[in-house]
Amino acid sequence: MTVEAGNARIFGSDLDAIYLAPLGTNLPTTIDEIPAAAFEDVGWLHGDGITESATGSKEVIRGHQGGRVVRTRMGESGTTVAFTALESKPQTKSLRYDEKSVTVTAGVRKVRRGSGQKVSARAAVIDIFDADNVTVKERLCIERLEIVTDGDRVFVNNDIAGFPFIGEVIGDYDSYEGAGAQLDTVWNLTISGVPAGGTYTLAVNGAATAPIAYNANAAAVAAAINALAGVTGVTGVSASGTSPIAITFLAAAAVTANGSALTGGTSPAATVVATP
Repeated sequence: MTVEAGNARIFGSDLDAIYLAPLGTNLPTTIDEIPAAAFEDVGWLHGDGITESATGSKEVIRGHQGGRVVRTRMGESGTTVAFTALESKPQTKSLRYDEKSVTVTAGVRKVRRGSGQKVSARAAVIDIFDADNVTVKERLCIERLEIVTDGDRVFVNNDIAGFPFIGEVIGDYDSYEGAGAQLDTVWNLTISGVPAGGTYTLAVNGAATAPIAYNANAAAVAAAINALAGVTGVTGVSASGTSPIAITFLAAAAVTANGSALTGGTSPAATVVATP
């Protein structure tokens, strides 16, 4: 018998995430492609995690002789994904409640709600990493996930008032499994090709920074990363040096660079490399 403990998965990495976007949003086509800007991270999830369930029922057809099983078939087969979102924000509110109209005045969000519930159809990207070895990743890319509320929102002083949801996968979907993005706490950023203008961006755990000037110093690079919202475990980023700029995170992170908006020079580019 051959056994391999590395094939046993325990999920719960800092990088686990559920991204939702309007139907028709282009889905990633690789395990590490950054989801389109329309995708919004659900944010913190309850400690119960993400539950994938097979909803099919097996039907057994028995023969006359001895009542033995002759055939089996699946009836009403399907797949659901259940999770509890912990962050109270417009995205979770719009999934839970039947919001008929929304206005925001002086920072106050006023919503006209229906008393019933609704089905919200979204495109979804679900990323989960092995908690023991976060370079092992699974990604689900779902064209249509029909989401409904799946329980009470309880207002008590000893627990977070979360938003329980369950989504039914409609149609086929893509699943990726393998080595995810390289993770490290220190990354070296290099701007090559002597650009004379333009900008570049960095993406940390899939979240892209605002454009960074081609000649930005280390402090400006750190500020751009620290301005990111919803990136777990990397706040308080520091950076030092000039070429390359060393970016230091509080926890291991996946980082990519996009220098397509750099101008001038000779084939200008922005690259990030994890330290050995």
